[in-house]
Amino acid sequence: MRNQLRVLYESEGYRVQSMSSDGERAQVSLLWDQRFRPRCGCCQRPMRINRKTLQSALDLPLGPAGFVGVLYEAVQGYCRHCARYETVRPLGIVEQHMATLRLMRQVSLLCRWLPVQRVCEVVAVTPASAYRYDRYILQNELPAPRLDGLEALLIDEKHLGKAGFITLVLNARSGELLWLSQGRGKDALEGFFAQLSAPQKASIAAVGIDRSGAYRAAVEAHLPAADIVFDKFHLISNLGEVIDKVRRRTQAQADAQGRTFLKGQRYNLLRNPENLSDEGRRQLDTLLSANRDLHVVYLLKDAFRQVWTYTYRKCADKRLCGWIAMALESGVAELKRFASGLVEAREQILNFCQHRITSARIEAFNTIVSRVIHKACGVANLDFLFLKLRQESLQR
Repeated sequence: MRNQLRVLYESEGYRVQSMSSDGERAQVSLLWDQRFRPRCGCCQRPMRINRKTLQSALDLPLGPAGFVGVLYEAVQGYCRHCARYETVRPLGIVEQHMATLRLMRQVSLLCRWLPVQRVCEVVAVTPASAYRYDRYILQNELPAPRLDGLEALLIDEKHLGKAGFITLVLNARSGELLWLSQGRGKDALEGFFAQLSAPQKASIAAVGIDRSGAYRAAVEAHLPAADIVFDKFHLISNLGEVIDKVRRRTQAQADAQGRTFLKGQRYNLLRNPENLSDEGRRQLDTLLSANRDLHVVYLLKDAFRQVWTYTYRKCADKRLCGWIAMALESGVAELKRFASGLVEAREQILNFCQHRITSARIEAFNTIVSRVIHKACGVANLDFLFLKLRQESLQR
């Protein structure tokens, strides 16, 4: 058994001198094997040993021993070819953290799934150490954002409560998080576009955003050749807000009994027909037969969804123009205002036919943002948040 355990701790140039444990704590002592000479990390030539220093580091738990210390000789060598000093340590020990690389990787893996306090119950480290280990591994082992060959981007904002807004940029095809910054609007994207080379910008054919215009100016300034695609789900959500405005207006004009009935119909109006229960469908039929405006906006809601079912741009354009004409002639003031706004956004809506991108990826990713922040009990550092979210986006 002792020989088998030695395999866990012996590495090139080091041998196990002793192992001891009291059941809860264990210590492994490693000595430099005199038969070896340390090698330079740059040229791989043997180095002259300058000095040896006795140091210690934490390692992974070993059976019931939750705390495992490694006592080792750090060997400083001098490379004449490179004219530099270099210190060799076993087990990938990171000096500034006094821990083995495998321990830090294990803590980082646990931090992905557990709050830091729970991680400390599994591995004998302090919360501050767990945070430092996790950040070190993410900084050094996560790949840099892949900016070459980008075809399409998704840009959206996320509200973090007291921390304000952040702006997220995702690869629309792979879902990889490429950028995170404080705030929203044009200024929040300047840093992202500044890091893109001319060929990288030229490869981007489409950018998916909502209609708010917060990001449109930055996209048009830096990616003039890219098509802007207004998001399908934001537009359908905007129409849902119009329906709710009509419902509230109708409710305000109704008598007491009508107000009570209308109050419970909001979700029946907003749900897709296939998601209605039998009782909900009966209530909705009663409501629509009693109120013209609600009947009109409900029918046009389903017709509006059909715009995104077309593959050919001309067919989608015909459907959209027909829908706008019906909405403008509906006599419903709220619906007419919404339709008037679509006239200017027509080209950006129809760009969906060519690029087929929506905010589905980034909206789903917003849920991950909330989960990561909740697990961390808030946002202390946006750089670290970016690393945690990139880790999630690469694992999806």
